[in-house]
Amino acid sequence: MAPRRQPAAAPIGRHFLAPAAGLLQADPGQHLEVAAAARRAGYEGIMESSREEIQRFLFWACMLSGAAGHTYGANGLWQVNRREEPYGPSPHGSSYGNTPWDEAYRLPGSRQLGLGKALLERYHWWRFTSHPEWVSPHQGEENRLLPYAAGIPGQVRVIFIPAMASWIAWQGKMVVRDLEPDTAYRAFWFDPKTGSEQYLGPITRSVDGEWQVPKPPVFQDWVLVLESAG
Repeated sequence: MAPRRQPAAAPIGRHFLAPAAGLLQADPGQHLEVAAAARRAGYEGIMESSREEIQRFLFWACMLSGAAGHTYGANGLWQVNRREEPYGPSPHGSSYGNTPWDEAYRLPGSRQLGLGKALLERYHWWRFTSHPEWVSPHQGEENRLLPYAAGIPGQVRVIFIPAMASWIAWQGKMVVRDLEPDTAYRAFWFDPKTGSEQYLGPITRSVDGEWQVPKPPVFQDWVLVLESAG
């Protein structure tokens, strides 16, 4: 059966990591191809929370789970705070903060999402499909803080490894799976905080179609990219 395309907007829970990606998991039994645009995930810095690590996680979790887009907002921009004249209290009587707009637009999450966008734009990202089975262990209903994977079979694989899951790779217990026997890949680490890259070179596929993820350079969020060397 050909998949039906179902446009959707996915409202992401305000400041929570784990529930966010669950909104984009389609039921394969319904033969749906979900085209979802993830609306803002809570303004960065609002209520002194939802900082860059939240923004970063939600961007990668959504974009590698089938989202067709992602939006971002910063506290201080939405109310157009000015240094000399902050917006002040909302109608309910309390203020959400006085960060001026010319500081808010330079918050770390804004730059880091821009770095992620630039990486995805190297590829035909709009053709990406979610493939959690490409990495083990991977995120699921029981734990959304494990790796996410998506890409184009035989061309590119992008794997987001949240910070806590980097320990699994360090222990040598994380593998990329289902590698095509007729595709030669090269790999590199992408730092989603800085945009820096560390080239890992050509990878060697095992007879089982697997490759062990190397130890990450630092315990933090990482994006592992496998590109076809052809």
